[in-house]
Formats: sequence, structure tokens, C-alpha cells
Amino acid sequence: MKKHKITLAITALILFACSPAEIKTPTLISTKIPPTSIPATSTVSPATQLIERTLLTFDQLMNGFDPGSPMDDGAFSMPEDAKPAAHIFEGRLELNGEDTTGEILVLRGDPDLDPQVPHLPEFNLEFVQSGDYFIPVQRGLIVTDHPIWNYIIEPGRVWREEGDGSYSRVSFPFALVWKGSNAIFNGVMTFLFNDDSISKVWYQTTQETTISFSADLWGQLDATYHPGSVKDADQIRALFADELAQRFPTKPIEQLAEDYPQVDATQFGRGISKRHLTYFGFVFNGVNYVSGCPTRYGEYSYCEYLRAPSYSTAKSTFPSLALMRLAQMYGPGVAELLIKDYVPEYRDSPGDWSTVTFDHTLDMATGNFRSAGYMDDEENFDTDPFWIEEYYAERIAAAFNWPHGAEPGSQWIYRTFDTFIVTRALHNYLQTAAGSDADIFNFLVSEVFIPIGVGPGAHTTLRTKDDNWRGQPYGGYGLWWIPDDIAKITNFLNVDKGMVAGEQILHPELLAAAMQSDPNDRGLDIDSRSKYNNAFWARVYNQRDGYDCEFWVPHMLGYSGIVIVMMPNGSSYYYASDNRDFTWLEALNESNRIAPHCPP
Repeated sequence: MKKHKITLAITALILFACSPAEIKTPTLISTKIPPTSIPATSTVSPATQLIERTLLTFDQLMNGFDPGSPMDDGAFSMPEDAKPAAHIFEGRLELNGEDTTGEILVLRGDPDLDPQVPHLPEFNLEFVQSGDYFIPVQRGLIVTDHPIWNYIIEPGRVWREEGDGSYSRVSFPFALVWKGSNAIFNGVMTFLFNDDSISKVWYQTTQETTISFSADLWGQLDATYHPGSVKDADQIRALFADELAQRFPTKPIEQLAEDYPQVDATQFGRGISKRHLTYFGFVFNGVNYVSGCPTRYGEYSYCEYLRAPSYSTAKSTFPSLALMRLAQMYGPGVAELLIKDYVPEYRDSPGDWSTVTFDHTLDMATGNFRSAGYMDDEENFDTDPFWIEEYYAERIAAAFNWPHGAEPGSQWIYRTFDTFIVTRALHNYLQTAAGSDADIFNFLVSEVFIPIGVGPGAHTTLRTKDDNWRGQPYGGYGLWWIPDDIAKITNFLNVDKGMVAGEQILHPELLAAAMQSDPNDRGLDIDSRSKYNNAFWARVYNQRDGYDCEFWVPHMLGYSGIVIVMMPNGSSYYYASDNRDFTWLEALNESNRIAPHCPP
């Protein structure tokens, strides 16, 4: 491979951010995935792929090549009429030379990079095959020894093409996650294999969701296939089959206008910079209508597994839902417990924590702050140690290092510092109730995510650096969503009202307050039209917006431009982007054409 095209420096802002150059307008993804095939989204026709493949050919994968840039993403898609694989992959895939091989082209951000940024972390992971699916044994965030990157690996496909001779072909999605950060860079790997040998592995990342840094990474590495039995392989296959069976029904966004002719489907996705879009979707009546997943090199081959960062939507979906579940299990008094009784580090705070409750802290109304200006305390990324410290002790000290400014519960000041504190408080409370081995995020996964069908790719979170990045969960950010996750979570909150199979999982009163279903508990004022309650935002709409009634729309927001909106007619609209676009009025109005937000 050529020498690195460029090198780069790590900044504190990368903890929050990144974004792409000009991309194609999104088209569509596959409908609900059947157990044996995913329709190809390649710009290369299936016939060409099978008979005269010109990208990532047998010779290129076996003998190596240097194209000078990433490939068209369609070259990674399994053709619709692909032949069944001639081999079964089970064992370890090991990449060789990761620390010396790799290209990078920086498109946005500081060009003075750490020299390790262009190189992948060490890769030596187990996979099993089920039919034509290629399943990683380890899902979710994989902590590596690399100074910059962690991995997320998702299921891919296995098939055979005529030009590959006696070999079978694999491609699978993967992502690089900036260490200690929510920023994610999505890509694909591909290779050929038979019963005991393997080609070189081509990889590339051509899409990211973050604010300050955008780059293509690509390369070709020697690899070793270590065939052998994988522990619990049959169980892994069975769990994956369950995962597919639980997929939320999905259609392309264009289908919305056919199902509801009164709707202009082009209004969904309006107001979002196309070159910064990851994906968007609209959930209604049990169907997730999803856009495509554009990259700088065509449509992403695995849109159903494209992960976007949660950023601050984690505040709503992690500590808030954990509190609601704890309150349902142990009583609503959990919300009124005092921070000082569960987080002893408060003693070193210059603020006043004597009467601050879990609920106050989740509402960002602790009364401890320096500036009442909008986001003044929050967005000091380069100077406040909270955003830089990686270990729990230093991070919790920074979270508490704020003076007293108002009475608890009286004033809303947006502060991720407070979310970190209440997440720790919930964690420590859980241990008093369930034992010293209990973990607040694992509790959320087992008690909420798994019951509603959120898959294993979302069962990990960012944590402090203690115990090799397995310390205290961040709480305020640090999850990653695929469209299926968002559809299930919004349906659970907005349609099922916190119930699973007839059982109330979340405390109904706390959920009603968060979802603006309780007119007596709207939360704290943000401005004249917006409120904040239990870590959920809300905005009011009325006659000035062209409606005959007044209604509130709860929503979740994430720093880079992550929006999840839950409407009173039972629909939800979401998108992931990285240009800090926050708009949904057109989607709200089009949803009203399907089912009115105002009661008759």
C-alpha cells in the first residue's frame, strides 16, 4: 500500500462529532428481510456481478491491487440471484498487518492526525455461518488495544459467484468507533474462502455520523482463516434466527405514498442536508418506512445494519427508561431518592446537593450550574475536564464541580454532567436492591431492550476507562442505533405505552409525564413553546401552526443532528445526520394527513 495520504490530531470535540462530503440522494432499502436473501442495492447489475464482475474480482482479492480509493459500495452486495455458498465458514478470521497498512483521505477536520488513525485495530474474531448469513460471535462495541479505534461488527452474507472458482464470497458490515466517543465510521469488509484457505481482505469506511471529522479509510490486508468449532455455535444461530424473526416490518419510504395516497412522502427528510444524512424513517401502524443509506460511494450495502450514534437520545433511552423500570419494580419513590445518599462524591462539590433528587437530576434541574445561558455550561468541549477525563474518579469530580445557582427543580439548564451523576446514582441504587454485581446498563438491556426486541448490536454502551473501558456507563450519550432499534423503542413508548405482551414494564405515571400524556406534569420550561421532562424534550403545536387544537410532541435529540419524534397519532419520525439539523415540521404535517393529531 502507498504511504499514508495524510495524518491527523485528536481533539476533545471528536468525543462528540464528524460528517461526509457530497452524496447521492437516498433511494430505498430492502423490505423486511427474509431468512435467505436481501435484495441487492448495487449499482452493478446482478448479471455483471455473477458473470463479469469488474470490482473486487477474484484476482484482485487473491493477489492484491491498489485502486487508490474506496470501491462503489454496490460491489459488496449479494446479488439477488447469487448461488449458495459452496463452503461453511466457522472459526476465526484473523487480519494481518493492520498496524502498517491502511489509507486515509481526510475530507473534513484537522489534517494533522495521530499516525495510528489510518490503521485498523487488531482483528481476530470468531464467526459462524447460518445459511447465507455470516454472523459475528461478538456483537456491540468491541474494546480493542488500538489507541484510537474500537469495533462494532454486524452480520453479513455468504454466497458464490461463477468467477470465484472453487471459493465462496463473504461481505459484512463493520464500524470504527472513536475511543471514548460516540462518533462512528461505517464500512464493509469482503474476502473469498474455501474449507481451509482465504484471500486477502478488502475493507473501506465511506460514511460517518459525527460533527468535526470526515474521512474515507480503506485498504487490503493479508488474512488467516482458522477453521474450527465455535463454542455455542448452534445457540448463536438460533438467537440470530430469533433476531431476524423479531425485525420490525420494513418498507422503503417511497412505499408510504402507495399505502397512503394522501401523503407526500418527499416531505420526510426535508430540511436535512443531504450530504450529511445517515438515514431517516417514519413508523406508523406497525411498519417502519425507511430511507436509503447514502455513502460517498453509492448506497450502503447493509442499510439495515448501519449504526448511527445516539448522542443525547441516550439520555431518554437509558437513564430515563432505567428509572421508569426501577420505579415500576420498586415503587415510584425511587424518583424522589436523594443524589447525596447514593453518590458520595457530591461532598467535594461547591454546589448544594442536600435536597437534589434523582428526578431533579434527570430533569436537569439540580440548581447547580455556572451560567443560565442556553448550552453555556454544556458546550465547553475544549476547556471543561468532564469531556476530556476518561476515568470515573476524575469524571465524576468534574461533573460535580459546579456552584449553586438556584433551588432544585426550579430552573432547567441542559447539562450532560448531571446525566452522568444520575446514571451513577441509579447504578448504586440498583446494587442496594439487586446485589453488588448489578449494573445499571445491563439491567436496562435485560429488563427493557431484550423484552421489546432491541437486538444485540445495541446491548453495549460507552463506559469510563476503568477496567479497560468497562467502568461506569456514561448515560448521557454512548449508544448506537440501527433503524430497527428506533422503530421498536418508539413503538414501545408511543403506541404500547410501556407495555410488553400485556405487562406494564415502565412506571405508567413517569412515562405519561415524559410523553406529555399528563397535562398536570408538563415538566420545566425551556422557552415559551418547549419543555423538558424526565429527559424527554417536548414542543407544543396549536392554532398558530394551523391546527384546531393544542397538542404536545415529545422527542429525543442528539448532538450531531439525531432526531426521534413521537406524535400524538401514534406515528414516529426519526433521522440521523451530522450537520446539527433539527427539524420535523413537514413530517408532522404529513403524518397528520394519515391520522389527525387533533381528536375529532
